Amino acid sequence: MMTRDESLPLRRIQWLSWAILGLAAGGAMVWFGVAVAGAVLVGGVLANGSFLLLRRDLTRLFGGDLTGARARFFIKYYARLFLLIAALFLLIKYGSLNIPGLLVGLSVVLLSIAGLAASAAIKTFKTREVS
Repeated sequence: MMTRDESLPLRRIQWLSWAILGLAAGGAMVWFGVAVAGAVLVGGVLANGSFLLLRRDLTRLFGGDLTGARARFFIKYYARLFLLIAALFLLIKYGSLNIPGLLVGLSVVLLSIAGLAASAAIKTFKTREVS
C-alpha cells in the first residue's frame, strides 16, 4: 500500500488542479462572462474527476498484489478514457459550450503537473548551486 508521503505529489497535483480551475473559472467569469466560465468549469471538473479516478486506480495498483491487477487497471483506464471521449463528444455536439473555455478547463491538470515539475526543477537547481 502506498504511504501518505509517497502519494503526496499526487495530492499536490490534485489540490493545485482544483485551485487553478477556481482561478480560471473566476477569471473567465470576470473577463468573458458566464458562458465561458461554465465551459471552463465543465472541462475542469471532467479533467479533475478523471485524474481523481486515475490516482485511485494507480494507488491500488501499486499498493497491492500485481497478479491480474495490471489487466484490470488497463481495462478501467481505457473504459474511463472512452467515457470521457463520449462525454466530450456529447457536450460539444449537443451542448452550447464555448470550445476554447472547455479546452482551458481540460488543461488544468496538465498545468498543475507542469507547475509542480517546474517548481521541483527550480528547487533542484538552487540546491546544486549552493553545494
